[in-house]
Amino acid sequence: MKRIGTDKAGFAVEFDAEVGAVRVRGWGFWDTTIAEAFTKAVSDMCRANPKGTALQLDMVALKPLREEGQRSFADLLRYLRGLGVGRTTISTASQLTKLQLLRLVAEHSAGHPVEFTPAAV
Repeated sequence: MKRIGTDKAGFAVEFDAEVGAVRVRGWGFWDTTIAEAFTKAVSDMCRANPKGTALQLDMVALKPLREEGQRSFADLLRYLRGLGVGRTTISTASQLTKLQLLRLVAEHSAGHPVEFTPAAV
């Protein structure tokens, strides 16, 4: 598992072989350092696994993104098809964060299917 940030803000990314998915968990308000590390860390993990691997983005504890966080998330969305990512799901709890991510998906996913799922209880 790769973890960037602190207990207050950051993300973790890992490959879960049991379910065959790259799992990403984000939390807190991201500063520039965390936001800039996000796309590369997630892209590298997706690239290191077989084409068609699912991507699960657990953004339940993520606060609304500042400009640099939105830019980083948008970059990842643009790269998904080229990375060979299969099914992509995003979970959120905050309506504001969900609205931001919905807009970013609509603007930058280039037709790659991204599904929003309810937050796990």
